[in-house]
Amino acid sequence: MGTLRQTGMKCVLMSAYLGFAGTAFAACIGPQAMMARLRAHPTTDNAVMLGSWYAGHQQFGCAADTFRAALKGDPDSAQLHYLTGLALVGAGHVPEAVPEIKESIRLEPQVIKPHLMLASLYDEAGKHADAEEQWKLALGIDPHALPALEGLSADLLIRQDNVGVIQLLHDVPRNDKLSITLSRALGLLNYLDEANAVLTEALQKSPDSVPLASALTVVLVKQVKYQEAINLLQHVVEKNSGNQEAELQFFRILVLTNHINLARPIGPKLLAKRPHDPEVLYLNGIVERSVGDYATAKTHLEQAVAVDPNFFNSRYNLGMVLVFLKEWQGAKEQLQKAIDLGATEPQVHFEMAKALRGLGETDRASEEMKLYQQIKKTEERSLEAAESAAQGDSELKAGKFTEAIVHYREAAEGEPTSAGYKYKLSIALLQAGDVAGERAQLEEAVKLDPKLAGAQNELGYALSRSGDAAGAVQHFRMAVEAAPGWAEAWINLAAELAVDAHFQEAREAVAKALALDPGNAQARELRDQLARDPAAQQDHP
Repeated sequence: MGTLRQTGMKCVLMSAYLGFAGTAFAACIGPQAMMARLRAHPTTDNAVMLGSWYAGHQQFGCAADTFRAALKGDPDSAQLHYLTGLALVGAGHVPEAVPEIKESIRLEPQVIKPHLMLASLYDEAGKHADAEEQWKLALGIDPHALPALEGLSADLLIRQDNVGVIQLLHDVPRNDKLSITLSRALGLLNYLDEANAVLTEALQKSPDSVPLASALTVVLVKQVKYQEAINLLQHVVEKNSGNQEAELQFFRILVLTNHINLARPIGPKLLAKRPHDPEVLYLNGIVERSVGDYATAKTHLEQAVAVDPNFFNSRYNLGMVLVFLKEWQGAKEQLQKAIDLGATEPQVHFEMAKALRGLGETDRASEEMKLYQQIKKTEERSLEAAESAAQGDSELKAGKFTEAIVHYREAAEGEPTSAGYKYKLSIALLQAGDVAGERAQLEEAVKLDPKLAGAQNELGYALSRSGDAAGAVQHFRMAVEAAPGWAEAWINLAAELAVDAHFQEAREAVAKALALDPGNAQARELRDQLARDPAAQQDHP
């Protein structure tokens, strides 16, 4: 009987896994020696050899036919079912491939490659929940399998389970892609220092990596560390001579941080290499507008809009140039389209007011000015809040709880709809011993954002400490709903369910935790306690 553990299959695995498409030749003609050997000895090994040759030459239909013929004599070969599925994928017949790969898994569930392939097919079909299950099964076989870590973390990001991504990737060996994914999850939760640390560590191993530098640049910009971002990208450009992506990243950061003189000589060179790239056209237009070359800026921005009409920044900057040129009607049209497409900068309303005045629409111009002033004020408050929160983060790390509370309060008051700032304030209050204040801030945070898993989990703790087991269960449940990959939250839920005498549910929750983190000592101890406790052997209403 064939087995997936046999060797000599690299060509077919690579061809199918990379998604090569192909069609079967009208006649399946392979090497005469292989064909003769299979006719004389129709064994699984000989079929695998010939079928793999077909697949390696992108004759996937012939490969599938060869493997299917062999299955008639060896129907329980997990290897043949898997190879048939791979060949069908290569031929573009994915619906037919899935049952073959599933059968391979049924026959040999501890072989990792069929799980990886099935998960990939589910993701391509948009069936991310099914893909997650297969990625997790693959990780149960090999906890450090990079394709499974990459696939599962990507699916967790899709459903915004950022805590789950952090739990998954924090303590495993990471390649560049996983480091970028982890930093993204940290950044989305506003853990910018941690995201910076992850990428900085990765860059120490791959100092010339363009993707890593690009990801770190995003974090540095969020941290308002513009010069560090510029220095980083300049280094990457120097180390990756001729890499257009690195050059574009460098050009972009210079333009968007208003280093126009440094950006000016780069733009035309990059435009000569990428004359139809809408971003290169748009960035050149900004530089040209900034130095007063409105005619050239207009040309490049019009070209950018023609290539990508839905990028609002190109239309916004084109509208601004048309205002300078006093082409009022065109300016109004471009600025309105930018607003319709999602432009949020207060300046777009300021420019619109100018265009409307030029057209004699004074009432509408006044409305746009009022809107500009409102948005500008809100933006300033948001920036001040972010600065206060950053100060609070530094003070909390230094153990200066009183100072951190002051700055977190400033952030929360400056941006009252931010659940994250209230959550940070609650942490500082707890550190300072203000349990009542912590709970009040947590309750406000989860009202603003019920999917803020960390706040739900901490509120569960707070309620548990006060003896409200039912309330604690409710918020621990909401924590795991928001972050199903968070093992700690499942443990907390299991423990509180046990306190509330819901033992069957407690066992199910701790099983979830162990499925996510099989080596978790806390989860194992809770599982063993539930097994030993006589009261837990039967459920209570």
